[in-house]
Amino acid sequence: MRRFYRVSAMLLIAASAQAETDEPFAPLELPLTEISSPTGTPSTSYWQQQLSYKIDARVNTDKASLTATAVLNYRNQSPDTLKTLWFELPQQRFAQGSLAREKYQAGASEAGGTTRLRVTDSARQPLKTGWQDTLVAVTLDTPLKPGQQVQLHFAWDLKLVSRSHPLVPRSGYEQINGENRLLAFAQWYPRALRYGPQGWNLRPFVKNAEFSLEMADFSVTIDASPQYLLLGSGDWQSAGQNLPESVFKQYQQVSADTPATLLGPGQPWPVNNQQPWRFKGEQLRDFTFVVARDVIWQARKVTHSQGDILITAAYPDNGRWLWHKYALEAGVFAIDQLSEWLGQPAAKSIHLVNIAGLGMEYPGLKLVGFRGPDADITGPAPQYSRTQKYDVIGGILHEIAHAWMPMTVNTDERAEGFFDEGITSYLAFWLEQRWSENFQSFYGEPARVGAVMTATDYLPPVTFAEEVNSKLDSHYHVPAVALNILRETLLGRAQFDTIVADFFHIWRGRNAGFSDFVRFVNQQSGEQLDWFWRGWFMHRGYVDIELERAQVILPQDWNRDQKLAYLQHYPSAPSLTRIRNGDLGQTYEQRNPGLLDRHSLMDDQTYARLGAKTKAVEQPQLRVTLRNKGSIPMPAPLQLHYADGTVQSYLLSVDLWRQNPEQVEIMLSLAPDKAMSLLHLDPLLQIGDARRVNHRITQPEF
Repeated sequence: MRRFYRVSAMLLIAASAQAETDEPFAPLELPLTEISSPTGTPSTSYWQQQLSYKIDARVNTDKASLTATAVLNYRNQSPDTLKTLWFELPQQRFAQGSLAREKYQAGASEAGGTTRLRVTDSARQPLKTGWQDTLVAVTLDTPLKPGQQVQLHFAWDLKLVSRSHPLVPRSGYEQINGENRLLAFAQWYPRALRYGPQGWNLRPFVKNAEFSLEMADFSVTIDASPQYLLLGSGDWQSAGQNLPESVFKQYQQVSADTPATLLGPGQPWPVNNQQPWRFKGEQLRDFTFVVARDVIWQARKVTHSQGDILITAAYPDNGRWLWHKYALEAGVFAIDQLSEWLGQPAAKSIHLVNIAGLGMEYPGLKLVGFRGPDADITGPAPQYSRTQKYDVIGGILHEIAHAWMPMTVNTDERAEGFFDEGITSYLAFWLEQRWSENFQSFYGEPARVGAVMTATDYLPPVTFAEEVNSKLDSHYHVPAVALNILRETLLGRAQFDTIVADFFHIWRGRNAGFSDFVRFVNQQSGEQLDWFWRGWFMHRGYVDIELERAQVILPQDWNRDQKLAYLQHYPSAPSLTRIRNGDLGQTYEQRNPGLLDRHSLMDDQTYARLGAKTKAVEQPQLRVTLRNKGSIPMPAPLQLHYADGTVQSYLLSVDLWRQNPEQVEIMLSLAPDKAMSLLHLDPLLQIGDARRVNHRITQPEF
């Protein structure tokens, strides 16, 4: 039997990155498990556990709580015999005595979580359980051998905390006018931890390192107060019983043409139906639901070749004007664009819910906290800031991008938070720039990453999420910038887009790791990119390249007249005395032409340039010296400008740094009949250079 406690692949990567040489171009050592191939695809022996949940829950909206039971069928597809199964109840972060309360000194804050958990076997005999903060171990009476299945029965309760809680809940309730208006039940059932080739990931969920989950089938029945609308993951089985007849007819007729307002101003409310709400879902990463009252609920469809996708938006009716204008538009746009590129998402319907607090992604359900200004949606348009607008739209685009990562391709967020959030942040940036050329994007632009990577407390993306100083910088921004550079500068758009689409297709419904992505990109591109992954993801460092020198080299076989004719294109440095003496009229030599000779036609600077270095070349050359003052080698984009306005662009390969990673010299050919006016390094700010000093030379040396 293999090692029981899991050492995550990402921790192995981090350890190997620290242990290996600082040589930037050395081969990158990555862990390879039995479910992955050396080409970054699932191996022929790929496996993952098979689970199905049947859950019944009863919600008390006044107390923001529920009681529930579940039956779990767990089939062991691994090659190991399992004596213990591990589950997580992340709401235990809010229980008295939790690690999160202790670490963040939140002992006096509102308490929540589960106070009663009972686990029995198929004969309803109690099973031994053991808590490890947010994790719980269930010890089986009979070890579960490979290929065998076990049935577990759970009974539990749950108390939510406010969305404004200092421990930043991913679930919770929001009160409006003194009542629990919106309640998000997330991480609410005993969620099976992923068991992979390296065992279990048994680090509890404290704050930032999110979730390590198995995909599962779900059949969920929920009883809730009849005054509340309920939106959940999976396929809604009981809409005809849950909605008023007139609303259900509208729901059935939702199209891709125009948005439909199903509930809200002028629409029937409350829902007022006692029937339980029923949902089913196949191979979902999770199941989450929201109950809400007195909200506006809009819907529209996105037409897709593999079947239409329903998108709805639910938001409070007390003045959320930006949601009324932008929510469905942003949702439809994101699903349409990403479906075209990456294939259909796992969920057939996606609900956007505006609830105060931290944004969070779940299969078919996206929580977005950004709200915008208070203003009656039936009144005049309010004034709002640029940030308010793009927070709302960008928050929606980001959470919808999560429908592909990790909902379609599963990842271990606890071990590799940057892999999930980094790709999602890049996809969101990709969407934002298609939404508006002036979108206020917070992640993804190389020009903005230097200040992050040179900060004294910056840690590289590979760092465990609970240890990074800024998760938004290390796990969102830097990886998004790196992927932008990979697409725009290193591989090109067409190749990058094809590789990413193929990766999502091949790993759809499976568990992929960052090592798989690295191997897949390297294999499909045919490029040796270990230096890129090491510099941008695994080591603490930054890009800082300078133009140190640019020197003109003349052809050896040019005679004096040819050199002089070329040098006339380069004016001498100005002289204050000579300029002012121009007011005196002709010089003595000019008044006495017999004194003139060829030396009279050139100044000291031109005369000195006649002795410039030469080389056996057909036309003038520019010897350029580049210095790498950072720790990440990068290609060098250069623009050579001439005085007549013409421009020559170059992209020097990263290979130029292989022999000497600190300084290199390269030769560029110069036009023989015009002067260089500017040599510009990284003119489009595409390599993430942190300093951007000494990037321009306007006068070459001779």
